[in-house]
Amino acid sequence: MVPYAVVRANNLPLDALDALTGSAPVEPAAAALGRQEAALARLAQAACDRLHALAASDAERYRRYIELRRAIHNGKALADVVRRHGDLLDGDALLRQWREQASTVQAGEAALALLFQRQLAAARASAQELVGEPSFLQAMAMTRAQLHDMALAYAKATDFSDKKALNDEETVHRYLTRALVKVSPFSTFTSVGFAPLGDAPGGSLLGGRATGGRYSLDRAGFFKLYDRFVLRHREHCRFRLTANRASRADGQYAYLFADQPAYYAHRTTFSTARLKSTAMLTEGADAQGWLPWSTLAQRLPAGADAVALLEKWLTSGLLQAAPALDDEGGDLLDQFRVIARRVAGDEPAARQVVQVLDDMAAVVASLDGLAGAALLAALARVHAGMARLGQLLDCPLVKTAGLVYHDSSLPDLAPLDGAELARYAGQVGEFVAHYLGVNFHSGFDDAQLAALRSALPPDTAVDVFAFHELMQGCQPGAHEPSRAALPILALYRQIWARRGEPEIVLEPVAAAPAGPLAAYGHLCGDCFVLNNIDSGYLRCFSRFFTFAGGDAVLAACRASYGKALAESYDFYDTFGFNTAQRPRLCGRRIHTGAAGVPRPDDLALADLAVDWPADAAYPRVLNRHTGAVLALRQSGLFTRELYPKLLEQLLQLGMAHAPRYFAFRFGVHQIVSDAAITDVTRIARVRYRDLVLSREQWWVPKARLPVRAAGEEAFAWFRRLDAWRRGHGIPQRAFVRRHDAALVLERDVSNAKKPLFVDFSAPLMARMIGRIFNTAFAMLSIEEMLPDATDERARHDGRRYAHEVLFESTDQPGDMP
Repeated sequence: MVPYAVVRANNLPLDALDALTGSAPVEPAAAALGRQEAALARLAQAACDRLHALAASDAERYRRYIELRRAIHNGKALADVVRRHGDLLDGDALLRQWREQASTVQAGEAALALLFQRQLAAARASAQELVGEPSFLQAMAMTRAQLHDMALAYAKATDFSDKKALNDEETVHRYLTRALVKVSPFSTFTSVGFAPLGDAPGGSLLGGRATGGRYSLDRAGFFKLYDRFVLRHREHCRFRLTANRASRADGQYAYLFADQPAYYAHRTTFSTARLKSTAMLTEGADAQGWLPWSTLAQRLPAGADAVALLEKWLTSGLLQAAPALDDEGGDLLDQFRVIARRVAGDEPAARQVVQVLDDMAAVVASLDGLAGAALLAALARVHAGMARLGQLLDCPLVKTAGLVYHDSSLPDLAPLDGAELARYAGQVGEFVAHYLGVNFHSGFDDAQLAALRSALPPDTAVDVFAFHELMQGCQPGAHEPSRAALPILALYRQIWARRGEPEIVLEPVAAAPAGPLAAYGHLCGDCFVLNNIDSGYLRCFSRFFTFAGGDAVLAACRASYGKALAESYDFYDTFGFNTAQRPRLCGRRIHTGAAGVPRPDDLALADLAVDWPADAAYPRVLNRHTGAVLALRQSGLFTRELYPKLLEQLLQLGMAHAPRYFAFRFGVHQIVSDAAITDVTRIARVRYRDLVLSREQWWVPKARLPVRAAGEEAFAWFRRLDAWRRGHGIPQRAFVRRHDAALVLERDVSNAKKPLFVDFSAPLMARMIGRIFNTAFAMLSIEEMLPDATDERARHDGRRYAHEVLFESTDQPGDMP
């Protein structure tokens, strides 16, 4: 086992959920009313039969009996039925019984309506109070500046009659429930710590619940701003043609890493450009290939828009610029300030940029000593500085927050029971080896590999860009014959066949080696509720960037992998959503361009080649200069959409024999989609030994969801929604996800696809649920809330906190080279 487990815990207590939802008294009242309505429904058929008999024997009142029968049969409003036909109902014993039950239902509905309004007001008051929690306001400030302003305004609001006020309330309430129940890795809704594994855990996992903080720039946004600064002040820079290029029979090709302006991430797209000639960008360059802008500008065709051309070359990755920000060289903000100050000596236009950078630097330096209102004001200044830089450099940013990773830490976590986690790790290994197959799936389908095998000469190395061109021509095939035998597909077929069982318990299997693994989930009683599994090698550590008290924790975890990690490579200069500076986990790195100050044994992408020995199952990645085989580790990102295509292909090769990312819900979505369900479908909870692999869930085609009618009164909608939910046995509290049938197995990272907490008995959430149901999607999944409000594993000062534990197992035999 890696000697520490990552623990992330929300910063607002789970105990606040009852007050925030206002559902605690509503749920039993609605359930009791439902039972009374069920009793009335059972009487309805007998009453209708009785009315039919009475009508046949009483010609004078025949029409009234038939009218009353139709009203009861069609479920007309009870008050109206009793008002119009009270004399008929009182004239028969069975009908009197129906009337008495109807009166009970009417009284219950009236009481519930009053309770609904009272709890709506109480939940709103609770939300307005909870919004004022400093940790929540700080989280909102770190998310987007306008959300912080919205939260402050909501705390003081008194009028909720207009649509905008209600929409703002939904937004704030959604963030509040996220801060209570959904453990999210990268915001100040959550703090992260490292719990040592011990023989006996000491007290509460959260211990004293002290939190520390460190603040990091939004690297993606900051690099985009710097690119614009270089473009604006190009006379002070040198440029060179990308080293990622190759000569082909039909000319020169450049392989470019470019930015998507509307995306958080930086340099996440990959494209190929054919160059008629490179002379203009290379002739007369110095030994490293650099040319000053003055030289390049003179070579442009007459009438060309020099600025537009340079912008195109820079943003596409065709040209690299110097001076550049060195992401491994420390404080990015300070690096930018030094360069901007140098430029401002000659160009007054840069002085405003220097002023903003100086102000941001001063604020960032003071953050650790601030709290409360002073901290929020400081964060606002940083965000304002980021926005001002965007204006000065004509660079609109997707995120308006300048500090997005808070790196808040839990420095005093109690030890976790190492034997308990080792038991769970062994069970995860058994499950992976037997039910998934060790690598889940390599990421390549059979037709694609067959085409690549034909295209790639055996035992011949090709440069990495030629390999990419070959892969582009080897598209996934329509038929993948060997996939039918994949254990993971057999698992899902079993789950689908057994979906109606109270609980699906998989057959235990003998222990089998599964290689290094990382498991993410919740300690819940004597079980581990699994969220996902991946290939390990400190990937879970790479998602959390604060190592309180220095790098001792990281060093200990690196050492537990020994030589395997020290000699492996990861890709460095690509990164995902708003990432802070990433620690070096692997001993070596591959830089997509030329590294600013490379460490020994680091490589550039252009140093790579690929071959496929005749006796190997997959191609190999090589150092093309030495022929040494390289071990690649996907130590940073999880989501392939944030890796440029070429890097994704190389990582698939590097990890082809290793366990890959696994989350149960993707396969469940696949089998549900394949089954083309037309009604609400329940799939039981799935368990293996002490592991809960999949929570109980309900899948609903959008056409089968209740839809709130235009102008429908809130309580009437709540009653319809409540009846639908109870009719299908769906729990009161759950997480919902919206799914697109066209993206069944894709790891969709859009906000619309994130899990949303809902409480179907919360008056304040009824409107939000109706709006969720009205958005665009094909299928809704509803998943039980587990761990639920009874979980006691993360307690501090009598209060419980939602939390997740991430641990890695390394002691399996057959460690990868």
